[in-house]
Amino acid sequence: MSSSPRMKILITGAGGMLGTDLTESLKAEFEVIGLERRPVTHLTVPYDICDLTQARKTRDTVLSHRPEAIIHTAAMTDVDYCEEHHEEALENNVAATEHVVDAANEIDAPVIFYSTDYVFDGNKKGDYREEDVPHPLSFYGKTKRMGEEYILRAAKRALIFRITWLFGIWGRCFPKAILRQAAAATKMNVVDDQIGRPTWSWDVAQAMRELLLNKKELFFAQSATREIFHLGNSGTVHWADYARFILKGAGLGAVKIKDIPSAHLKRPAPRPENSVLSLEKTAKVLGLKLRPWEEATLEFLPKLKTELAVLEAKAKAQAAEKENTA
Repeated sequence: MSSSPRMKILITGAGGMLGTDLTESLKAEFEVIGLERRPVTHLTVPYDICDLTQARKTRDTVLSHRPEAIIHTAAMTDVDYCEEHHEEALENNVAATEHVVDAANEIDAPVIFYSTDYVFDGNKKGDYREEDVPHPLSFYGKTKRMGEEYILRAAKRALIFRITWLFGIWGRCFPKAILRQAAAATKMNVVDDQIGRPTWSWDVAQAMRELLLNKKELFFAQSATREIFHLGNSGTVHWADYARFILKGAGLGAVKIKDIPSAHLKRPAPRPENSVLSLEKTAKVLGLKLRPWEEATLEFLPKLKTELAVLEAKAKAQAAEKENTA
């Protein structure tokens, strides 16, 4: 008796932080195809090069694969860059999302979209719920909200997951920045007036695997379904205490952290003071409850230190090669 064919899932931004972990988490049980804007070397699944800001290219690529579901992780996530490059942010976070949704509708494929706590202004006392009215402070937050709005208006079936303070191996993240700074300094300044839920991209990917395996009715209902959920590791912390936890967990507790207000950094984009998203709906409706951020961070740190050591070794080898050929 032959087994049924595996569900085909298309992942945009497959080489990014969350995209890479999704491909690794899903490839054993699903047929995974990636989309990337440029070549990458670390992916272990097939992928196509596709600029999602081009509507025709996006449509042709999606229709050529005809996936049963699309996970849309591709985005411009550099908050300060978005603040100073509006057109690029609109193209990558709004137009690209529209193109993915339009193509998904043509083949009747549900879309999983990842959004952000930055759709809120951070002024609420207490956790933000899914039904709270968004009011983004930054242009990045505005573009992600515009992506949400298009999905809620136009997608046939979609789930929107807002996630906060994401960290992982493949890309920029707070733990990586802290360890790199600690390698060159004995003290550093970190803001203490922003609070949120640090969330490991691997845990998000594992949650998506569980949903796709056990909650298929959410994605393939006959009627139109468009829902927003908040997802993240449990527990909250502000950035300065988070930095202290990272340093202690990495055996670098001697490095001192000085608490400073956000205003001292003079960044182009404003950040919400309160980024804590309520996880109640996700636990009740989806049965998903991610572990505490402390546990996730402690498991992540050895993997990060290994990756940083590999990158440092590569940099030294390249420098030596350059010197020898000069």
